[in-house]
Amino acid sequence: MVILKYETEKNVKNLKGPCVVVIHAEWCGHCKDFMPVYNNEIVPSNNFDEELQDLLTLSSVEEKEYLNSKDLFGEIDGYPTIRYITFDQSGKPLKDNNGTIMKMDAENIPREAKDITEWINTVVKRDVNKKHKKHNRAHNKRGISMHGGSKRTKRVIKRTKKVVKRVVKRTKKVVKRVVKRVKKI
Repeated sequence: MVILKYETEKNVKNLKGPCVVVIHAEWCGHCKDFMPVYNNEIVPSNNFDEELQDLLTLSSVEEKEYLNSKDLFGEIDGYPTIRYITFDQSGKPLKDNNGTIMKMDAENIPREAKDITEWINTVVKRDVNKKHKKHNRAHNKRGISMHGGSKRTKRVIKRTKKVVKRVVKRTKKVVKRVVKRVKKI
């Protein structure tokens, strides 16, 4: 398990890649309860899956900053909102074909460190991996090789090599028998 990268509120306009962002307000009672849990238990936690280490960033946005950058985070229904969102390399959120920001909120999840961490390690991780695999496939189509390949690919290659060895061995035996028969004639 690992600790994830954290970007301060000052850098929210420079976010890149997959991020979990907490949008909160100073005056909100639920935020006053949750933000210490987020800042003191979730952000420094080393309970995140290793696959997320270099892919996912944690951050938070206070209401004033959020109101100035709604175009980055989309509309929210209330505070605090825990939102998973992916930004491109220029810091703009990815959008679907309709121009809507692609996002996922942690809804109906208790605002406890364990529950939020579990949500990140399952729901968010699944989406991050899906997007990361698409990114790798796009690079592979352009001729850029993957480093090492997947476990499944390695197993298939290993099995294929075994089958090829068996076929070559059998072919050699058949050729020897044919050569012996031809010499007898």
